[in-house]
Amino acid sequence: MSSAPPDVSRFLHDGRLETMPRRREHRRTVARWLAHAALPALLDTVGERELTDRLARLADDPVGVRRALVDLGVVHRTRDGAEYWRTEVTEFDDVGSPDDAGHVTLHLDGGRVHSIASFYDELNRVFMAGEGWRLVPSLDALDDLLHGGFGAAHGADRVTVVWRGFARSREALGFAATRDRYRAKVEDPRFDTALFQGRLDDLEAGRGKTYAELVLEVFADHPEVELLLR
Repeated sequence: MSSAPPDVSRFLHDGRLETMPRRREHRRTVARWLAHAALPALLDTVGERELTDRLARLADDPVGVRRALVDLGVVHRTRDGAEYWRTEVTEFDDVGSPDDAGHVTLHLDGGRVHSIASFYDELNRVFMAGEGWRLVPSLDALDDLLHGGFGAAHGADRVTVVWRGFARSREALGFAATRDRYRAKVEDPRFDTALFQGRLDDLEAGRGKTYAELVLEVFADHPEVELLLR
């Protein structure tokens, strides 16, 4: 069972925020509360005016608050400021706890994936919050994770993983990243050089699969895990 979220009521007046707290840790807590309240659906995008209107129901200075949420990294926006979205799971979310039907939904942010290592960083961010250890970059580790014996999927009968921005992830986990990974394995005496040289040869000949394709195969081996690519 998740612990109760921090009490932000001491920073509010009649349920509204008059001014952001000065202390950074308090500012971040209030910012996460505001972001969750204004953008309850993780990764869903809204326009600038819509977000400002939502924040106006929560704070006296919605424009200033909107800028603070971006500055604190709790909310992201497009370069032109036309769209905003929340990527950070907060203590105010009930993400990772199975519902009454034993179903849990988790969200991967493809915008955070720019290499194989960062893909596992994203898995750790989403699946391993609260665990005292982290996954290593390994398809076997991903396979173990999807079995659901630990992390956010533990205890769930059914898991849905929503992978937003998958096209960006697929590119980041594509030919170049896969080739570099195999080359590093070939040069590392701890690994089976012949095995990884063969995989590298297949990849360069157009017969091998990219890391993105291998990841999708691991997910496909777990029918109890629904993967939605967005």
